[in-house]
Amino acid sequence: MPNIGQTTYQQFPAFAEPGQLADLAYNEIHSFPAAEVINPGRVVELASDGLSCQQVQATGNQAPTALGISVLLTAREGQGPVGVTPFGIQGVTYQIGDMVPVLMRGRIYAEWKGTTQTALAEPKVYHSSTTATDRGKLTDAAASGTAGSEVSLTGNQFRVRQALPGSGNIVLVDVNLPGAN
Repeated sequence: MPNIGQTTYQQFPAFAEPGQLADLAYNEIHSFPAAEVINPGRVVELASDGLSCQQVQATGNQAPTALGISVLLTAREGQGPVGVTPFGIQGVTYQIGDMVPVLMRGRIYAEWKGTTQTALAEPKVYHSSTTATDRGKLTDAAASGTAGSEVSLTGNQFRVRQALPGSGNIVLVDVNLPGAN
């Protein structure tokens, strides 16, 4: 007899997705064309053309010049067959040329790769010069200037709002970038 309907459930399902706005308070969002494939909930910067955006990328352990965090638009279609991942293969990534909404001021759930989230602390960010996998993810990992695994502080424009123990791949972040109105 085939399984019909829901056969399993999680006792503690995820309460947000990377890139999801945290509340309905004032959020300042600007859009930029994607210079590369961009995941929602990642720290982005202006690309070399000065018009489009990309996930942060820099050498050494100096903080990259962040533009903000890419926002999730749940109405977007996935990049492949549904059922492979919740939104199709590769999820709801922004493809090259797509307009990417970027949060410059407000509160958002960002993508996290780390162990301990500390409330009101300045997170660090992955900004590998050679590997795209973790670029733009926030972390508590040690600062590193090693090529391929660069990590640095984000700058005081980003603050972990509160610790979310057991949240997996998300962190609640306050964003307040200079120049945002």
